[in-house]
Amino acid sequence: MKTQLCVTIRYLQPLSHGRGAGGEPEWPPTPLRLFQALVAAAAARWNERMVLAYAVPALRWLEGRPFPIIVAAPAQISEVKCQFYVPDNTGDLLVPAFTRGDLQRGVNRSEKIILPVHLNGEAVHYIYELTDGECPHIETLTAAARSITHLGWGIDMAVGNAAIMDEKEVSALKGEVWRPVPDSSGTPLRVPIQGTLDALISKHEAFLNRLSKDGFKPVPPLSTFKVVRYRRATDSASKPWIAFQILRPEADRIASFDTPRRCRDVAAWVRHVTGQVCDGWPFGSTESFVHGHAGPNRQLKGEEADKRFSYLPLPTINHALNRVEAIRRVLITAPPGFQDRIDWIRRRLPGQDLIDLEGEVKGILNILPTNNWVLEQYTTESCCWSTVTPVMWPGHDDNDARKAEKLLRNAFIHAGLAPEVVAGIEELDWRPVGFRAGLDLAQNYRRPENLNGRMYHVRVKFAHPVRGPLAVGAGRYRGFGLFAKAEV
Repeated sequence: MKTQLCVTIRYLQPLSHGRGAGGEPEWPPTPLRLFQALVAAAAARWNERMVLAYAVPALRWLEGRPFPIIVAAPAQISEVKCQFYVPDNTGDLLVPAFTRGDLQRGVNRSEKIILPVHLNGEAVHYIYELTDGECPHIETLTAAARSITHLGWGIDMAVGNAAIMDEKEVSALKGEVWRPVPDSSGTPLRVPIQGTLDALISKHEAFLNRLSKDGFKPVPPLSTFKVVRYRRATDSASKPWIAFQILRPEADRIASFDTPRRCRDVAAWVRHVTGQVCDGWPFGSTESFVHGHAGPNRQLKGEEADKRFSYLPLPTINHALNRVEAIRRVLITAPPGFQDRIDWIRRRLPGQDLIDLEGEVKGILNILPTNNWVLEQYTTESCCWSTVTPVMWPGHDDNDARKAEKLLRNAFIHAGLAPEVVAGIEELDWRPVGFRAGLDLAQNYRRPENLNGRMYHVRVKFAHPVRGPLAVGAGRYRGFGLFAKAEV
């Protein structure tokens, strides 16, 4: 069974005062903060306050590990500011004054106003993957972790430990799971990298030698680390997107297309013109990412299947009449981490014609402001969603409701939602009739070629807010299974 190194910190009070690089409340504590605490604890544990030696091999090994997963107690940032008066580090001025008999010299205190973090629990676990299943420095790291007394400010007292755990033990840890993500969403946390330990040692030496006969030498800040984005499983991954309104060929007013009959056609027209403007782009072949093909007449499958654009015609939601109407807008999305490809088409698609198979111009793409009310119904964050185009089942349910629910839940996971979010769904319903006024029966929607699954309208309520755009099922790349925000 796979084993991992777990370094655990337990706070002795339900508060944390650590702050991030911008002065904002920090939670969870960054892996760099843990690493710094281990370095300081090791120096104290082996009484190496001037030159660190004993724990150096273990710390060098630790800074070279892949970025850890963090399991942290839920926390809430205080809404009330707290005022502190912190003594300045002026001991080098006070001691000579006291030696001269100047006992009236006082300690200067600086005012600090912060927002503490209230903890609903006490533990933070840092899980390091062991590539070969072994940690050669477990004894040293355990001793160093057990010598930690604080994590964050000096008033954030804590105790630590380190242990080797298997997957079952790690999955049983209580708290919110924070994982590093490759995209720009999530919380930025500082992590150590190769060279961080040497940088900390150099900074400590600079601190010890800051006063000399040549005067005061400022201590440079630590710069050898990396900022990595972390996201909880229940946090929505932010998909990059670009939206357009569709003008008539004469560009005199907005065009409209019947949703049940023309949804698949609008998606096909947009994909065609996107392929034209992406021809020769610097991101490799357009075959898979733009057209969704693995080759002639072959669909993408496996892990690479989701690395592609989705073309989502947006039925208008009439706010006054509270009903779904014709398609007048279109949204193009990409998976998280592919903002550069959205930026590419953002610069090239405005003004392009939408052309059908007969060569007739059906419309012109025009950039849509992000504050458009209809667009916000698809891109906002909400717990409750319902479809505006039916979900196409990604398999056979054999008319069994349990199989159908399993298919539908898997469809949400395949669309990019975390398994924890899908497992926490509070309400899930599906039927041929729409959950909104203005929707047609699911079987009346003209489906794309080669997609034959059953179609149903779906309404779902998540335990946590989920950010759109949200499209699930076998036709999610072509405008089917598209959800809009619904009333709770």
